[in-house]
Amino acid sequence: MKKSQKMVKSILCIGFLLFGFASVASADGGFWRVTGELINKDNPGTGFETSCPMSNVKLRFKSRWLGGTGVGFTGPVTPFPWGISWGEATTNSNGRFSETSYFFPDAVRGRDVLIEAWVLGNDFRYKWRTVTIVRNISGASPNQQSGNIRTFDLGQIETSLFECPTVFVPGDNSNDDSPKIAEDKRNKPPTKQGPGTIEPVPYGMGPNGKPGLDLEFTSVVVRHRDNQPNAPAERISWEVVVRNNGPLKYTGSGSCKTRVRMAVYIPELGKEREYFLSMTKPIAAGAEETFTSNSGNLGEISDANSDAYNILFEIDPDNLILESDENNNEESGVYTPATENFVTQ
Repeated sequence: MKKSQKMVKSILCIGFLLFGFASVASADGGFWRVTGELINKDNPGTGFETSCPMSNVKLRFKSRWLGGTGVGFTGPVTPFPWGISWGEATTNSNGRFSETSYFFPDAVRGRDVLIEAWVLGNDFRYKWRTVTIVRNISGASPNQQSGNIRTFDLGQIETSLFECPTVFVPGDNSNDDSPKIAEDKRNKPPTKQGPGTIEPVPYGMGPNGKPGLDLEFTSVVVRHRDNQPNAPAERISWEVVVRNNGPLKYTGSGSCKTRVRMAVYIPELGKEREYFLSMTKPIAAGAEETFTSNSGNLGEISDANSDAYNILFEIDPDNLILESDENNNEESGVYTPATENFVTQ
């Protein structure tokens, strides 16, 4: 065979090999995407266990093949060394994360996945520490597949590398409901019947460990019932504008949702009446939102009998939100039904 013919045959053989390899790579190659929720567990087995989603935590991901032989190895290796990092992802406010790998020539093959977190150590230096190893994930059976992307939902990933923001709630075994005791309780932190408990700090902790919310009234208004000009004088609507002075977004959903309390003292009844509205609109950092309610009745059955009514508005009356300033959550005023006039105090 001539030299030129041998060269042509060699080129053809190389071409077939390359084509075959490309076919296998295109058939079995692809990307892996892992999703989940990072949960921290505190004080396991102590009776004061707490758990919380870890937000704003930087994670990175690596993987390795399961058993067998691989490129660069002449025999079985147990376990394989970890490959290069896929990249980094930061958990959201609910501890959720998602990260997609680089291209795997063999995305069908089973793998272990290593999850690491960027953690501040006792030497006050950040370093990567293992959160967990999720073992034996089958590339042939992902939770979901779209094109060449295989998605694996890892569920809740538990760790104890961090500390949940918690608060000790003292017990209260007092059954004294006298006005003096009731007033004292309003000016103290909330308590629960029975022994004290350790509970998660209300929503609002920022990434720097400081409160990231500060909700404040921009304005409050009371007026005769909206869209009901013939309604009795005691029927009112009320509207509040709330501003978020903190760096963290108020989402108005899940654990980041609270309400506004409107309390009016009814002289002719000799008691206070309460109304509430839920703050379900999100408020971005530095922004404000308007909330309106048509629930309000100053009288019992007939028209309001008093000339004026003292009204108090309060943000987050149940202490569901952790704020940097808890002293700017109230606003008060006086409403006069005869003139439909409201004046803040």
